[in-house]
Amino acid sequence: MYKKIRKILPKKSFEKVYNEVWSFNFPWYYLCNSAYDNFPFDNNQNKTFSFHHTTMRDKDSNSWFNEPTLEIGNIMKKKFKLNNCEIIRLRWGMTTSSNEDIRNNAHIDSPDKHKVILFYLNDSDGPTYFYKDEHDDVIGENMPEKNSAILFEGDQYHSSSRPIKYDRRIVLNINLVEVTDDK
Repeated sequence: MYKKIRKILPKKSFEKVYNEVWSFNFPWYYLCNSAYDNFPFDNNQNKTFSFHHTTMRDKDSNSWFNEPTLEIGNIMKKKFKLNNCEIIRLRWGMTTSSNEDIRNNAHIDSPDKHKVILFYLNDSDGPTYFYKDEHDDVIGENMPEKNSAILFEGDQYHSSSRPIKYDRRIVLNINLVEVTDDK
């Protein structure tokens, strides 16, 4: 279902990104629904809200933090041996603590063929869940571990969840597509 690598970033690289993203100065943007950027506004009635900082969308930089995030993505690309892939989207996501078990919507990041790397910035009790399809029961889960990453196929339905014991769960979502020779 997925491949996992622990301690994926070198210590200095990890500490640098951790200190930046974990800081109070890092800008986060509210989403009514953690899985969809264009979900209609719902007057805060939806418990699946989250925060994001998208640094790249459709291969275009969106943020002052794109360069360091892209460096991280390229390190992970090498570690997972995805040399024939290019990064098309980089999105930091943060869910905050809840006093109840809340799973966000099962989704795929794009209908196009792609791969997903999820990089966990911190330990958390908010697992990533995997589903057979968007309406099915859970078929697997991965508990976030600081400085670890998982790789899976983009057509795999998945969802984040809200932590209960930890104050926040921060994940970098990396979407990649295979590069083909058109000769």
